[in-house]
Amino acid sequence: MAAAAPPLSSRWLHGPVSDIALGTGLLYVPLFAALALSGTSVPAVFMPLVALAFSTPHLGATLLRVYEMPESRRAYHFFAVWGTLVIAATFLVGLHVYIVGSILVTFYLTIVPWHFTGQNYGIALIFLRRCGLEVAPTLKRYIYASFLLPYVLWILALHGDQPGTAEYAPLWTAGTVYRFLSVGIPGSVQGPAVMGVAIAYVWVVAECVVRLLKLGSLRDVLPTLALMTTQSLWFAAPILSRIWIAPEDMGPLAPGIAGYTFLWISTLHGVQYLWITTYYARRQRPGTRTSSYLLKALLAGSAIYGFPLLLLTPGALGRLPYDSGLYLMVAGALNVHHIMLDGVIWKLRHTRIANVLIRGAEATPVAAATPRRSWIRPWIWASGAVSVALTLAATAENEFGVRPALETGDLERLEIAAERLKWMGRDDGEMRSRLGAMLLERGDTAGAVRELKRSLALRPSAIAWLNLGVEHERAGRVGEALEAYEAALALDPDDVTSLYYAGRASLRTGRVHRARELLGRAAELEPERDDIRRSLDAALVRRPPTAAAPDDRKG
Repeated sequence: MAAAAPPLSSRWLHGPVSDIALGTGLLYVPLFAALALSGTSVPAVFMPLVALAFSTPHLGATLLRVYEMPESRRAYHFFAVWGTLVIAATFLVGLHVYIVGSILVTFYLTIVPWHFTGQNYGIALIFLRRCGLEVAPTLKRYIYASFLLPYVLWILALHGDQPGTAEYAPLWTAGTVYRFLSVGIPGSVQGPAVMGVAIAYVWVVAECVVRLLKLGSLRDVLPTLALMTTQSLWFAAPILSRIWIAPEDMGPLAPGIAGYTFLWISTLHGVQYLWITTYYARRQRPGTRTSSYLLKALLAGSAIYGFPLLLLTPGALGRLPYDSGLYLMVAGALNVHHIMLDGVIWKLRHTRIANVLIRGAEATPVAAATPRRSWIRPWIWASGAVSVALTLAATAENEFGVRPALETGDLERLEIAAERLKWMGRDDGEMRSRLGAMLLERGDTAGAVRELKRSLALRPSAIAWLNLGVEHERAGRVGEALEAYEAALALDPDDVTSLYYAGRASLRTGRVHRARELLGRAAELEPERDDIRRSLDAALVRRPPTAAAPDDRKG
């Protein structure tokens, strides 16, 4: 039987519109519709700005909650100090031992949906209890299951033995020195398990709806139902859509686009987190202005991102480039740290937390600490401001420098952009490779080799190795050219151009067997190309040396 409903104003934290749109995550519905109607992915250039506006401050909000006030630092000392040191040590080791970094990133990608799930579940209970509804243990278990099962679906898909949903995550390992370490659930197990969990999920949701409507009015339970909808759209729908919908009809969830869609989900999680932490901060310290609190959260979150990205970049104290894994490791470690702290600071069973979030009371006041001069806070705010400026500058340089220069072939502007991004700690291997190719076309041999080697040092790619091989071959260094072509094939074994060039170079250096193998594979992939067929015919009629070279015998 429902309890007497409290006044309407006490049902909401900020107000009905913001609570439904932001607190329950339903803002995702029109956003997803817009993505679906546009038929395109989110332009990558805007994502750093979106992350800066919402995801970065949500990390900073947790830091303020734990480290800003002395009583919080004392209450969470074990996790704030020792847990932080363990994560920091793992991060530093992972920068050099790539398997350790891969474990850290895999752990983050596995646990991040659980973090989102826990937040949705907790807010669902807050809305019910703010309406004065007492949730019986049985109903609570059903509600919990309605949030848990979509997470289980997501994990089953993520850790399957076939590639599929690893891209549906806020971070990607592609193009970095790290890899996602899937458990490798066999398809024979994965398929039936997904169907079984899906059936259980439908039944649990139906049971929840019936029981919730018996507990209170639709107005009382609407926010909780909205959160269940959000959880389904975030995790259940993307996985189940891959079973029944063709990839070309999946819209924002299609392969190649789904990752950007999940970035929006991650952003909305950040918005949701700021929605509730702002409420708590204003109750904890009456008189706190929302704008000043969000600014502090932005600077705190930016500081912990920006400092390691500058300190550990190549040319400073690090050796791992930004786009080869440094950003991935920084983001993974900081988010694992955030999830750890978040798990201990938001417990509804703690009286102080419940009084604020459920009953709308102000937090118990604490004695004001004696003001002490400290260099830490000014350093954090300054570091955060520099990081914000660098993010904005790098985004602007990519959008108004790199992109137009590549589109128009403006070599001079691209060189300027490359150097500016280098000094911002965001040197880019792909951009250096494109710059090397443009210099190659201009006939600037020394410049092309310089930029291609820079590209390979930042992020080895097949196209950079191929272009470097072409330049070596033009200069008569056929042996070095062949090494570069083989390096390209190691990264992309079925690239026809690399197969063709490596086959020709092998033939010129007397490696006839290897030439036949490479050119034969190229002809198999593109049988219509006459140049490949002519080179293959030449290799077939060429007699191998009487005393074959060791490399030739291997071929």
